[in-house]
Amino acid sequence: MLKFPFPMKRILGLVLIWNICFVDSIYIPRNQTTEPSTDTNIKSNPTVPSNGSQTIPTAKTEENLKTIWLSHHMTTETPTTFSPTTNIDEAEKNTSNREFKMKYEQYVEPGRNVSKLLDAVFAQYDKRIRPFYEVKPLSVGLDILILSFGELREASMEYSVDMYLGQFWQDPRLAFGLDRIIILGGEAFEKLWVPDTFFVNSIESKIQTMMFTNKKVWINLKNGTMMLSARLVSRNSCKFDLRNYPLDEQTCHLAFESFSYSEKDLKYSWRNQSVGSDIGVYDREMAQFDIISAKRYLKHEVYHSDMFSGLTATIVFKRRASYYIFQMYIPCVCITALSWVSFWINHEAIPARVGLSITTVLTISYMRGSVNANMPRVSYLKSIDYFLLVSFVFIFFTLIEYVLVLKYSQKAKDLVKKNSLLSSDDEMEKQPMLVTVSMGNKSYNFKSSIQDLENGNGIPLKERSS
Repeated sequence: MLKFPFPMKRILGLVLIWNICFVDSIYIPRNQTTEPSTDTNIKSNPTVPSNGSQTIPTAKTEENLKTIWLSHHMTTETPTTFSPTTNIDEAEKNTSNREFKMKYEQYVEPGRNVSKLLDAVFAQYDKRIRPFYEVKPLSVGLDILILSFGELREASMEYSVDMYLGQFWQDPRLAFGLDRIIILGGEAFEKLWVPDTFFVNSIESKIQTMMFTNKKVWINLKNGTMMLSARLVSRNSCKFDLRNYPLDEQTCHLAFESFSYSEKDLKYSWRNQSVGSDIGVYDREMAQFDIISAKRYLKHEVYHSDMFSGLTATIVFKRRASYYIFQMYIPCVCITALSWVSFWINHEAIPARVGLSITTVLTISYMRGSVNANMPRVSYLKSIDYFLLVSFVFIFFTLIEYVLVLKYSQKAKDLVKKNSLLSSDDEMEKQPMLVTVSMGNKSYNFKSSIQDLENGNGIPLKERSS
């Protein structure tokens, strides 16, 4: 007996039910009799009644029904039948279209209305003319949020800052009495008048750009209040005072001013903040400095002129001295103390003492050069210069001391040697001297000291004949 898997049993069962219920009900109605074919053998089909009632299909009739059923399902033209899902899909489609139309009218039409309004405004808007022209000076409020500071470069006396700059003013040409706010970014704000604010002490400033320029304009259509916000990276000059380096504090400024408009046309003020208030700094971590304060002030006497309005942001930095303590001060003290070891070395060990002194002198000279390599060539001495210079003097005097010791020791040796020679000469002078004088056949021997001879006190000892 053949065993079919479970899916195959389900398929065969469905086909059988189809043949019994669907094919018989469509192609063999119950109230319709079927005339047997002429070649039907009555004998072979004894069940066929002779009174014309419904007949039971024979084997051949079942084969014909299967052929008809196969032709019905294998045909290329699908019979039109009623499908409840078709009407449901059409109803859902119509509903979604109505909802989309309602959302379109709700979400898109307001933007189109504002676009039409702005197109009508920009058609007569002249961005070359400032708001309140020949009426009153325009008040521009400034506010900044500092994101982070770059490294302070002493050699070039500059620092960099990453910040958000916000400028607030009112343009009556955009006051329509509508309780609505729009935000324009990209190139749209170029159609509007904006203040020409710049940094007076800036070396290089640029607007951050990722995929698009990081700036936008915020417009209140009720009273024409506007805000221009941009993310800037600015590299600015700062006059460093390095007299206390590396235990110094540096005060740097960021000066704002209008490039074109004098104080009669444009006035700057800090928005909703008082003079001397703190500026927000998002990231206060720096490698070499601590941020002591960041405050808002008015015009600076160095950076601003009397004709123009301006504001100043003042930042105070304090250098972290721990790096220099461990990298400069402690090694320098150790090297100076090492040079004093030569005092305990015998002065006759000339190579050892000279080599140690020269090495320490060169080390201090290298440290002074490495410290000043990244420093500007200022005309005054810094705090670390004094320290290294004193250390160098100590080490240099150690070498000079050895030279003096060596010289005086040599003089002492020469004096001792001279005294020993003199003492030996005196001893020789005190010893008697034997002199022999020959005259003809006779010779005379004299024995006396040189001192006696000089005094004329020679004593003849004996006379002998030759």
